Amino acid sequence: MNSRRIFPAVACLFACLSAAPAQGQGVIEGKLVNQTDPKIVPSGVEIDVIQLGAGMSVVKSAVSDARGQFRIEGLPTGGPLLVRANYQSVNYHGRVAFSGDTRASVEITVFETTTSWKGIRAERVLLGFQNDGEHLRALETYTFVNQTEPKRTFMSLEGTFRFSKPEGIAEVPQMTATGPGAAMPLRQSPLESADGKSYYSLYPLRPGNTKFEVEYTLPYHERSYTFRKKFFQDLESFQVGVSPRDMSVSGAGLAKVHDEEKKNIAVYSGGPAKAGAEIAWTFSGGTPSAASRSGAAAGESKIKPMPNDVGQNALLIGPLLLMALVVVLWYAHNTVMAGAPKGQDSRTRELKARRDTLVEFIARLDEEHEKGALARGDYQRRREAAKRQLRRVSMLLGKK
Repeated sequence: MNSRRIFPAVACLFACLSAAPAQGQGVIEGKLVNQTDPKIVPSGVEIDVIQLGAGMSVVKSAVSDARGQFRIEGLPTGGPLLVRANYQSVNYHGRVAFSGDTRASVEITVFETTTSWKGIRAERVLLGFQNDGEHLRALETYTFVNQTEPKRTFMSLEGTFRFSKPEGIAEVPQMTATGPGAAMPLRQSPLESADGKSYYSLYPLRPGNTKFEVEYTLPYHERSYTFRKKFFQDLESFQVGVSPRDMSVSGAGLAKVHDEEKKNIAVYSGGPAKAGAEIAWTFSGGTPSAASRSGAAAGESKIKPMPNDVGQNALLIGPLLLMALVVVLWYAHNTVMAGAPKGQDSRTRELKARRDTLVEFIARLDEEHEKGALARGDYQRRREAAKRQLRRVSMLLGKK
């Protein structure tokens, strides 16, 4: 009886011992490069090696030397690793994969920080409102373009992105941030200002494009709501989408530019607006769709978590109506801006980036469905919506 218990334990022990060396023989040699000023060496910077997968676990840490270099030994080689460098309170990352070898190298670009808005602007500002009967579901999207010269990361304890706190908001907004080159958004927790009138984020604005998406719920019990907002950045223009399309929207400077009968969405355009400007838009009426009523009755969350490959919670926007609203807002923005002669290269890059993001989004949907994390009907709806958007992006790229 005892032998039957002992042998499995011994076998398990030998298996663990034999596997241990293979999991701890990896070596990473890396270097930090300062792209703001190559003469400034990023020495004494904290370096963490993070194992990807089910969670973000730090497996080894080090500090860069006087030349900005580092060497870390005893690393697992069974999967990809993420190397994180914290320079001037901003995280920068590099990925490594051993690919059958036990050695890997990585070069991580870092930037000096700035608190000046020079060379940084907000564009592609989209605000969406969906009537579900008892509430207005609101979605705000802002893209910040950092074109500082020389390149710097914007970082301020007063906030890198700030938005108004609407009257009657039901709960703390849900927010995501997508940094330059990132394929999926990461969940961020907005901080409330001391006066209780706004929320803000400390997510850094690295050189390139950073997108913020904010979702919250507003009261609509009386089938009327006055939305008051203060802009904290200069804006050349912004788009406002409403669903259903028969919901009335009135406010100074708004003009209807797009009407999507099939998706039951209307889009308005406004701007320019200066930082500090305040607006007031009144929403009234509107026939909520059956899908939005059923989702509201079931208490279905509009934002659902899905684990991504860095162990954080990315956001899947759902259900289909809210996703369609984002699609039409984004498409309407490109349609409105298509007549402008400047910035064609920027729009082409944005279209290509959006195309790549959609391809990866569809791949992740397939992966989640194969794991059984998504119901078949929900999976099919989301996949078809993403495919329609991908076809539209391809069509717009074909016109470039």
